Amino acid sequence: MPNSAAAGGDTAESLLSKSLGLLVGKYELFDKVEAVWQLPPKDKPTKGVLLFCHGCNHGAIDLWPKSESCPQCIGLPEEMNITLHSLLRGYAVVAVSSRARTRSRCWQSFWGGGGGEDYASGEELTTDWQRVKRVLDTLLPREGLSRLPLFALGGSSGGGFVLGLPGVMPGRIMGGPPGIAKDYKLVSGETYPPTMFVHMPRDTHIGQLVSMDVEDMRKEGVVVREVRVHPQPLTPLYLAQRCAPEIDEPTSRAIHEAFRAADYIDAAGHLRHNPRAAPSWRRLLAGAQVPGLDRLRLESDASPLSEELNLLFAGHELTSETTTDMLDFLEGARRQEARGAQAA
Repeated sequence: MPNSAAAGGDTAESLLSKSLGLLVGKYELFDKVEAVWQLPPKDKPTKGVLLFCHGCNHGAIDLWPKSESCPQCIGLPEEMNITLHSLLRGYAVVAVSSRARTRSRCWQSFWGGGGGEDYASGEELTTDWQRVKRVLDTLLPREGLSRLPLFALGGSSGGGFVLGLPGVMPGRIMGGPPGIAKDYKLVSGETYPPTMFVHMPRDTHIGQLVSMDVEDMRKEGVVVREVRVHPQPLTPLYLAQRCAPEIDEPTSRAIHEAFRAADYIDAAGHLRHNPRAAPSWRRLLAGAQVPGLDRLRLESDASPLSEELNLLFAGHELTSETTTDMLDFLEGARRQEARGAQAA
């Protein structure tokens, strides 16, 4: 069931808006490696660790709202929703930033390239996976988490990055390039870890890669699942449910009405245009004199409103909709592995 089932229905409140006080990330530098982390609530037994690797132009600080323990945090809605659902499920959440912090902020690929000009400066020879391992090797034993299952979730560039982690550290990953399952088995003698692909069919390039990945992994006996994320309608309350407290109910309704009046959404509420392209929704809302617009963050990759519009259009964006399904899948695969080991 998608997490939006808890989005509030006919009210402006949602599980996320009512639970923001539970999200208190701790910002740390592990020998110059930026990370933010949080343990689950004390009434929840810790059952595992979720490592999160962001997409390009993002960072670990996206997953929590600003607080005394993370004054750098910026709190984007989809990232925070992933954190919230994982914490309530009993998972410690650990987010690590790529070394690229000045331009692309992408991850360095295990298979060469990636990261853009940030990785051409020669400032540090350590690869991104070594930096992530440095964080986990320090944090997990210190917090008593090293014996727990380690799952990894990556978005876009981060999704590509986590694919290689099984070769250098234990974990359960999401995504993989064609051929990796066979290569992994040849090198390790083991089957590639259970993998769940979440993608948006409107992104046809990624869709083609996912199809190849799924076929490849199934041939190698990998437990694999594919989930497709389709466009969703904008409702009058949607933005208040997902972007509170930055977007309140009056502003959410006003944005919906401005889009409706400008024919930016169809009768069902679906966006007619890719929010990343023309016509500019920012100019549209400014021209409509939407109340409260002056207090909203509108810059790309740091704007809750921008992120949610991208998600509704479903072209290429992180989604928290499938977090519960993902954890169900990974936990189920782990139980299946345990039963197989007992039978052997």
